[in-house]
Amino acid sequence: MKVSPQTFFNFCAVHVPLLRALQERVGELSEADARRLIRDSGKADDELPETTWRRLREFQVLVPTEPGSDFYFLAEPVGRLLAYLLDEAKAATPEIIRGYIQSLEALGKQLSRAIDTDDLTVVRLALEEIQQTLRRIYADLDETHHAIMTEVARYKTERQTVSVRDKFRRIVHWMERYVDPMVDIVRTDGSMRATFDETERLLNRARDHGLFNDLPALERNLRHLRLVQRHSLRVFQQCRRELQPLYESLRRSSFIAEGAAVALECLRREGPDGCSKRHAIGAYSLRWLHVPADSAIKRALRNVVEHPPEPAPVLAMSGEDAMPAAYLRRLWLEALPDDVRNALPVQDLLGWVVSRYPGKNTDDALAGFSRLVFHDEFSAKFTDGVSRTYETTDGTLDAQPVELASA
Repeated sequence: MKVSPQTFFNFCAVHVPLLRALQERVGELSEADARRLIRDSGKADDELPETTWRRLREFQVLVPTEPGSDFYFLAEPVGRLLAYLLDEAKAATPEIIRGYIQSLEALGKQLSRAIDTDDLTVVRLALEEIQQTLRRIYADLDETHHAIMTEVARYKTERQTVSVRDKFRRIVHWMERYVDPMVDIVRTDGSMRATFDETERLLNRARDHGLFNDLPALERNLRHLRLVQRHSLRVFQQCRRELQPLYESLRRSSFIAEGAAVALECLRREGPDGCSKRHAIGAYSLRWLHVPADSAIKRALRNVVEHPPEPAPVLAMSGEDAMPAAYLRRLWLEALPDDVRNALPVQDLLGWVVSRYPGKNTDDALAGFSRLVFHDEFSAKFTDGVSRTYETTDGTLDAQPVELASA
C-alpha cells in the first residue's frame, strides 16, 4: 500500500482549499509556487507550511515531473478524484474513443481464439477487460456530454464579456473537434456499432459453447454493450441539438461583424463619399415640380379612349390535358409482364419486344427488355444462336438472342 487511505483522506479533508487551488493550477509548479499556495489557502489546525509541503509529497498528492526534478504536478488519480467530487468533467477526444474501440476489436480476436482452443482462463480475462473498457467508454462519454453542456451554459452566461468572434471560435472548436467526429463514430453505421455487434456475437458464442459458465457476467457484458450504444448516440444527438442553434446564430453574427468591420475600414480609408459610391445602394424618387398642362391631359385621355379594344380571353373549361409521355411509358412498362406471360417461353426476347411494339424507339425497347429480364417471375438466359440485328424507329440493335421462361 502506497499511502494509508485513512491518513490520506484525513489530510485531504483538512486541506480542501489547497487541493482546489492545486487542481486549478495549470502546468507544473515549483516548490516556491507550492509554498505560496499553501500560505494563501490558510493554515489548518496550526500546521506549519513545512509540514504541509512534506505531506503533499509523502501522500503523493504532488509528484515530480521526472525523477530528481524540482518541479511537481498534481497526481493524475488525485486530479480525477477531485474532478469527480467537484463535478468537473473533461471531454474525451474522438481518438480516445477510437482507441477503446480498437481495444475491443483486439479483445474480440483474443476471445475468439480462446473459444476455439477451449482456454477458459483467457476467456475469463478477456471478459473482465471487455467490461472495464465498456465502463471507461460510458464514463468518458458521460464526461464529454457534461463538458459540452458546461460550455453551452458558459456561452449563455458570458454574452457581454466575450466577443462574438471568440464565442464563435469556441463553438466551432467543440463542433468540429468533438461533436461531429463523435457522431460519425457512434452512429448506427459507424465503427462503434460494428465492433459492438461483433463483440456481442462472440459473447453469445461463448455462452452457447458452454465453455464459460458465469452467465451473470456474460449477461452483464451484453447489457453494457447495448447500454453504451444507446447512451452514446443519445448523448451526442443532444449535444448537436444544443450546439447547432448557437453555431448558426454566432455564424450570422460573425458575418455581420465582419461586414461592419469592412465597412468601417472603407469609411476610414476612403471617406463617406468614396465608400457610399462603392457599397451604398442608391435610392431615387420622382417628384412633380409643375402641374400637367391641358394638352398633356387631353393626350392621355385620347390614348385611353382611342385604344383599340381587345377580346376577353377564353378559358377552355371543358378541355382535357393530354397524358404525359413519361406516364404512358410507365404504364406500358408495368403492363409488359402480363403481355409476355401468355407468350412464354419466348426464344428471342428482344425480337419479341421489337415486333410486338414496332412504334417504340431504342430507349423504350431496351427499357422493356430490361424490365422483363430482371423480373422476379421470369428466368432469362442467352442462347447459343448467332448474333441478330433488330430495327427500331430510331436505330439498330445488334445482340445475342435471349430466351425468357417462367422462373
